[in-house]
Amino acid sequence: MQIRLSPEARQWLQGRHDAVTLRVSPRHGCCGGTAGVPVAEPGTPVDPAAFQRVVVDGITVFLAPELESGEAFTIRVEGFLGLKRLFVEGATLSAGKE
Repeated sequence: MQIRLSPEARQWLQGRHDAVTLRVSPRHGCCGGTAGVPVAEPGTPVDPAAFQRVVVDGITVFLAPELESGEAFTIRVEGFLGLKRLFVEGATLSAGKE
C-alpha cells in the first residue's frame, strides 16, 4: 500500500488537523445500486483502533480496513475562494450488493 499527499494537501492539513481518515462511503444509485466510494476526511476517526495508522509526510493517515488492498492512493485538495476539500485519486470503486 502506498499513500501520497499532494504538497497542497499536506500544507492544508498541517497545523489544522495533522490527521486524515481514508474510508469507504456508500453511494446509492437511483435504481437500487450501491457503490463504495473512497473518501478522505480531515481529522481522526471516531474509533481510531478500527483503522490502520500510517504517517505520511508528518500527517497521520487512518486507513479503513476495506481499503487495505495494496492500491496506491493520492490525497489531494481542491477548492475555490478559500473553501477546500480533500479527495482521493487512484482508488477503485467497489460494488455494494450483487
